[in-house]
Amino acid sequence: MVQIVSYGQTKKEVQGVVTSENGMPIPGVNVTVKGKSVGAVTDFDGNYTIEADSGDILVFSYVGFKPTEITVGSESQIDISLQEDTAKLDEVVVVGYGKQQRNTLPGAVSEIKSEQLEQNPTANLSNALVGQTSGIIATQRSGEPGRDGSQIFIRGIGTTGDASPIYVIDGIVRTARDFSQLNANEIESFTVLKDAASAAVFGVRGGNGVILITTKRGKKGVMQINLTTTLGVQERTRDPKFLSAYEYGSLYNEALTNQGDEPLYTEQELELFRNGSDPDNYPNTNWFSVLNKTALIQTYNISANGGSEKIQYATSFGVLDQDGIVPNDNFKRYNFRSNIDADVTNTTRLSFDVSGRDEKITSIGSPEVFRWLTSTRPDMQPIKWSNGGYSNGPAYLTLPENGYRKEGIQAFKGRIELEQKLPVEGLTVRGIAAYDKTLTDVKNWSYIKIPFYTQDGNGGFDESVSGADAPSSLYQSNNDFQSLTLQAHINYERSFGDSDISALALYTQTQEKWRFLSAFRDGYTLAIDEIDFGGTANRNNSGYSGSSGRRGLVGRINWTYKDKYILEGSFRADASEQFAPGKRWGFFPSASAAYVLSKEAFLENSETIEFLKLRASYGVLGNDRIDNQRFLYLQSYNVNGNAVFGNGDVQPAIFEGNLANPDVTWETVKKLNVGVNSILWDGALTVNVDYFFDQRSDILGYRNLTVPDLLGVNLPIENLVEINNRGFELELGHRNFLSDDLSYSLNGNLTFARNKVIFIDEPETENPNIRRTGLPLGTQFGLRALGLFQSQEEIDNAPTHFGDTAPGDIRYADVNGDGLIDDNDRVAIGPSNTPEIIYGIRGGIEYKDFDFSFLFQGAARVRQYYSGEAAWPFFLGTGNAYEKNLDRWTPDNTDASEPRVLIDATNNHRGSSFWLRDASYIRLKNIEIGYNLPVSSENSFIRGMRIYVNANNVATWTKIEDYDPENDNGRGWGYPQLRIWNVGLNMNF
Repeated sequence: MVQIVSYGQTKKEVQGVVTSENGMPIPGVNVTVKGKSVGAVTDFDGNYTIEADSGDILVFSYVGFKPTEITVGSESQIDISLQEDTAKLDEVVVVGYGKQQRNTLPGAVSEIKSEQLEQNPTANLSNALVGQTSGIIATQRSGEPGRDGSQIFIRGIGTTGDASPIYVIDGIVRTARDFSQLNANEIESFTVLKDAASAAVFGVRGGNGVILITTKRGKKGVMQINLTTTLGVQERTRDPKFLSAYEYGSLYNEALTNQGDEPLYTEQELELFRNGSDPDNYPNTNWFSVLNKTALIQTYNISANGGSEKIQYATSFGVLDQDGIVPNDNFKRYNFRSNIDADVTNTTRLSFDVSGRDEKITSIGSPEVFRWLTSTRPDMQPIKWSNGGYSNGPAYLTLPENGYRKEGIQAFKGRIELEQKLPVEGLTVRGIAAYDKTLTDVKNWSYIKIPFYTQDGNGGFDESVSGADAPSSLYQSNNDFQSLTLQAHINYERSFGDSDISALALYTQTQEKWRFLSAFRDGYTLAIDEIDFGGTANRNNSGYSGSSGRRGLVGRINWTYKDKYILEGSFRADASEQFAPGKRWGFFPSASAAYVLSKEAFLENSETIEFLKLRASYGVLGNDRIDNQRFLYLQSYNVNGNAVFGNGDVQPAIFEGNLANPDVTWETVKKLNVGVNSILWDGALTVNVDYFFDQRSDILGYRNLTVPDLLGVNLPIENLVEINNRGFELELGHRNFLSDDLSYSLNGNLTFARNKVIFIDEPETENPNIRRTGLPLGTQFGLRALGLFQSQEEIDNAPTHFGDTAPGDIRYADVNGDGLIDDNDRVAIGPSNTPEIIYGIRGGIEYKDFDFSFLFQGAARVRQYYSGEAAWPFFLGTGNAYEKNLDRWTPDNTDASEPRVLIDATNNHRGSSFWLRDASYIRLKNIEIGYNLPVSSENSFIRGMRIYVNANNVATWTKIEDYDPENDNGRGWGYPQLRIWNVGLNMNF
């Protein structure tokens, strides 16, 4: 008998391949021996190896597939095909304060897979969203390391106030920076809540939509270690094409001649600019050459995941190191996270999450370096004189030795959750407490160590002052922010025959506190960047502190009958201290319904329609973000400036602020959504369509335009503005398996959102064409350009323009017909610089161990107004000029794109449609090629290895010249956007 038992427990090595029903290998499948702490995980090719006894039961489990059990016999090779579990897939859709099945979800919800976010090598997570799914309208305005986040709007802009969404990370509302500086490798799911049905549970904070993020949690099985490292090279997406000194001087002479003045440069001087023989006196300077052509970006991430039957864990640590194109610009970020789940008893589960980040942003001392790099002409001075010293041109501003700007952010996030199942079937209670603390330190130091030189007129050079003789200053500030959120949940889920009932009741409260201190001194005699070492004459400091609080009650009930008819109702009652007692509570209800038409008998056997769902929702949400102002129902008083009394005693001055408004309250948003979800031809095609209409009222605004200034006091803020916002979304998806080794996918999405001002405070004016009522927010106004005058006869027969108009100048429309071009002829000339249309096309190909993916993203119905240094040659008589300015009007070039060149262009520099550019674009946003290296199944340590190359902002097609179409600085002063070429290695252990 002993021999028989021993034989039955002989250990052996079992290996095999795990695939899906279509034969594709599945990586990351947990393979465990039932009842024992033995496990393995499949590699990229679906291979696994595990030690087991004959008679043991192997359990294969993976999200989205049905768990499968296989008894080990005498064989040593066990291959298995897992079946997809539709119900399981439905459960992973994260919604507000819970999860719901995708097939029976009545709200408008979009998802982005975590793999899509990881394929974007950008440092800022907010830059990885646009084009990935419908509903998100985003624009990246800057490429400055650490300050390069995108402006994100869900379904466009519907308010004159703060239109940004809220960000909910693991059930807790957190800041936009908490979201944007997340490590993409930490994210498990990403969900966008767009309509009232999905966002109503966030009440007064959900009017602009909600972005939900859940981070990765531990899974039962042996420890899995993932290591990822990348190295990227950054470069500017666009380089302004400035004229050389020779071209600049020649064109400048032409401009002077056009206005009847003598040329400034002689032919001999122009030749010296061209041949570069005397760079001190006749320089040919490309000021952008002081920037780095390329800059490195590096990331390192390590994570561990695993656990037993009782305890599961997921932990990660990440490092980002990003240089900028300006010398010494750098951004470093360290992220860590630890999520632990433990079954305290059979009915009690405890979760404990700790995360944080440490950010360090270092920049040169001058915040306006691109203003001067853009506006300084090429013949002003060389970057360095022949004596080796710097000139006082803009290149001098890029020297890190003369000062810096540093910003440090340290953030800690803690969360603890206790879930208890009650004796009543389907009933659970949950308590959550979350504590956040963020410290922000700013230090700006200016001290001249390297002097510049100027010519003395005799061929020599004069050295500028430096050290203690030069102006110097130090500014420091510290902001301490902390918040405490408490939540109590009651959840109920139960099936009764064909009916499924789920319900949620929740109480939540949040308290925030902040404390700010700052100090300033100048007159430093030593290069010691500490406040104590500054002069005392102009020392200054400031400080304040405050707190705020919110409370909310949430209710939601969902009834599903035969997985076909779905009804859901939800509400949130919110209280905010922003408003007067008696007006602090608001009620925000919503209702939604869905009908799964494909469950009907006449469609159950359809060869075309696999799934078809109709849904609709209506509800009321709010927005209480009121431009950082507080207690508007109380009369405010502010400290600003000084007052002098009697014998010269100086005291801080206190003045009256805005008048109080005891009736002020939050914005109200009524949201309607109608949508269709469908899956056709056995999953070959998915089509999702949504129409939405938002009616927003009670938007905060002032009546300053309709009340005379002689009132003598600032008017109160009132709930008076009304705006409607409507549009549609379209998503298409296609996937096909051509063979066991080859498959491809293609997905497209489009979002169109347009708002309309119904009421806004504006006076009756002589020119009704500049009223904003009835037009979209951000509509741009100006004169309507009709082209360029081609002859003096045209000028004589045209209305009177500005200045000494001549052929080649811009011709404007006389809108009111009075024969005079003036401000009364201004009209709406184009939409805002936030796109009304955003779209994306994403595709991928998988062939054996190779994979390839791409994302094209674009925007339309967007205009950017350019002026000053970014558009007009010789602006203010000293500005730069571009290659595009060479295509100017002349008697021999009448079909020019630019007007004739002038120094004093009184007529041509008027705000008009001539300088309003179409900022539509299509961009190859991401591209990636990867290879999964074959790993021997005999290797029990390395489970998978992947190498890949990817890129971000690869190529852009647009009508905008010289600047990136997303950059909204109309004078060219913004930090350029960056392109990234990246190589990476991913290893699983």
